[in-house]
Amino acid sequence: MIQDPTGEYIRTITSHCDLRGAEVLEVGCGAGRITRDLTRHAARVVAVDPDERALAQARAAVTAANVSFLPMPDGVLSFPPASFDIVIYTLSFHHVPLHQMDESLATAAGLVRPGGAVVVVEPGEGGSFTEAKERFGAGSGDERPAQEAAIRAMHALPGWTVGDTVLFRVGFLFTDEDDFISSKLPGFAEQPAAYQQEVRTFLARHRTPEGIVLDAGRRLTVLRRR
Repeated sequence: MIQDPTGEYIRTITSHCDLRGAEVLEVGCGAGRITRDLTRHAARVVAVDPDERALAQARAAVTAANVSFLPMPDGVLSFPPASFDIVIYTLSFHHVPLHQMDESLATAAGLVRPGGAVVVVEPGEGGSFTEAKERFGAGSGDERPAQEAAIRAMHALPGWTVGDTVLFRVGFLFTDEDDFISSKLPGFAEQPAAYQQEVRTFLARHRTPEGIVLDAGRRLTVLRRR
């Protein structure tokens, strides 16, 4: 699978937040797909994630000299106050447990220097990949309740202003049906035949000469101090 082959994430981020010369903390870097692009614009990137396996993949994939990958046990951000110009959650804020969202965001805000920003990139609505998640439980499944909680937490952050939400779409390119199934539906072989056929019929509708192309809505929100 190739996620975001056309670079929509970094294009949207840089269009609404100046990364030039910035020291950036990326929260929830995963395997480093967005981290790689951040290093090409920022002066320094510190990328954190609670998943050690994902961090190992990120370290192998992103070898830029201006990036450091650090574990984030229990989702706790432990840096001195005002350590960064920008803190960016890359598709990670809605994964924070609901009872910890306010605390996580407040902690992130405390890490931002004067004039800086907190950037939150989250799943949005619509798109064929989103449909696959909701219908078949692909990847992380239906995340709408967590996404709604994330929006509420952003608007509740004391002393900060929530800017306009920017909607955009990203693509996912899969070599073939088996590529999608192996990466997004690990329990596929144990599912009923009717479910398997429904999945294959859905994927066939999105087959192109390049492979199976799906897309998903995304939303970017920039928070700044009042």
